Amino acid sequence: MCAAIHTMEQEGSFMTAHLFRLRWYTVFFLLGLLVLCTCFAGQIQAELQTAANRCLTVIIPSLYAMMILSQLFLESGAWQALARPLRRFSTALFGLPESYFALFLLSQFAGYPVGASMLCTLTKQGVLSKEDASRLLCVCYGGGPAFLLGLLGTVSCRRTCFLLIFSANLFANLLLCFLLFHRKPISPPVNGKNNTVVPFSAQMLTFAVTSAGRTLLKLCGMILCFAALTGIFQAAGLFRCCTALMQQLGVSFPLADLVRSVLEISNCVELPLPVSLRIPVLAGLLSFGGVCVLLQICAVTGKTISVGKLVWARGFTGLLSGGICAAVLHFFPIAVSEQVLTTSAVPQTAAHPVFPILMLLCMMLLVFREEQKLQRSPCRKKNAA
Repeated sequence: MCAAIHTMEQEGSFMTAHLFRLRWYTVFFLLGLLVLCTCFAGQIQAELQTAANRCLTVIIPSLYAMMILSQLFLESGAWQALARPLRRFSTALFGLPESYFALFLLSQFAGYPVGASMLCTLTKQGVLSKEDASRLLCVCYGGGPAFLLGLLGTVSCRRTCFLLIFSANLFANLLLCFLLFHRKPISPPVNGKNNTVVPFSAQMLTFAVTSAGRTLLKLCGMILCFAALTGIFQAAGLFRCCTALMQQLGVSFPLADLVRSVLEISNCVELPLPVSLRIPVLAGLLSFGGVCVLLQICAVTGKTISVGKLVWARGFTGLLSGGICAAVLHFFPIAVSEQVLTTSAVPQTAAHPVFPILMLLCMMLLVFREEQKLQRSPCRKKNAA
């Protein structure tokens, strides 16, 4: 008995010392970041200005409408009808009931955080088990057509490039669906709570607008955060080291720009690559999503859904998407000016007027304020009771 108590005391003291060290590591880490932000303020400011411009001219215009529509699909329950014509095909081949296959399809069009948000909502409602939600999270993941078109810019072969990249990403996700669910299918919904379609209403639209706005503002906030981190790396010489490494190897590949894109996906608008490399690299990056997007998914899911399988799954689909595009371009090359393709997206982000986007942000903030007033009103509390 005494030995057991002594062992427990030792374990307790070890955990206390470990927690104490972690706290001091956190303090030193934050102090280090404070010093870096002070020393490299100029470079950080430049990166933040570029990232803010991308948010105002690419991210918000390309994703906001689709996020609202996706939230309306979820709130009304209409999302389950998307895959009804394919229910036999989806169940037999992919092991997915029609409702979950519809969620998969919607996530391919709606943008990165939408699929994770829908899975989290269904898990909290008890419709989906945590294990099945963790597996579905690996495939309910995509940038969406609107985001892809914003990144491509105004190239002459924009439609062809879009179809190739989007089809490669979709095929890679379908193949991963087959590998994950064919032998171990997803169980049907636990209850029939979401089987009916709720009629459209003004309250539903208001909730969808505010929910999409919050998600989009968080997305832009994460992009700006990673822009500051990129500025620190730039000032510290990390990207110069990548460039010097490529020069020593005798390879004319923009490794520094690729690292930027892996950290934050919207940086890929500035990838200076020829068409034979730019399209496969862009397809792989969009399928992977980047570190910033993966952290956003972790923030959305929290402790509700495990994300342990997500990283390796997205790495697999990224390599597969890039390989598919490379193979297609090898046998069916696209005739396009290299200079136009490598520079088209950047002027597009700078040419759009910023004033309408600022008005859109102001409108979103006003809607948030009005929704908070409605939530605090006595009538709403009385109805809720």
